[in-house]
Amino acid sequence: MKKYLIASHGHLASGLQSSLEILTGMGDKVSVIDAYVDDHDYVPDIKKFIEQLNGEVGVIFTDLVGGSVNQKVMLEVVGHENVLVISGTNLSIVLSVILEADELTKEKLNGLISQSQVQLVEAPNENSEMSDDSFLE
Repeated sequence: MKKYLIASHGHLASGLQSSLEILTGMGDKVSVIDAYVDDHDYVPDIKKFIEQLNGEVGVIFTDLVGGSVNQKVMLEVVGHENVLVISGTNLSIVLSVILEADELTKEKLNGLISQSQVQLVEAPNENSEMSDDSFLE
């Protein structure tokens, strides 16, 4: 069984958890750390998450590569090969990883990450003939 933690600056982590609950009903499957919203030291929460894995696969999502939250996570996962860290997290990657039934290998994660990239989506110009159903095709 895989376990998940989302750690972010501010309330992004709990916001992603809320969206996950609305879309899938699986919000309770994810632990969250909303860092810097108060004076709480969140490093013990990271350590506790890793300890509770007991060798199982754990995925930690962080918001910014190289950000302070990511740096503290990276310091704690040293030597824990069962813990995978995904940074630059968005709702798409959280959904993709949590809904993935197969084993999470680095290759599998890289595929999910590339499918979950931010995209520029351009609206058609006024002159094009497009129905509401066109968006679903």
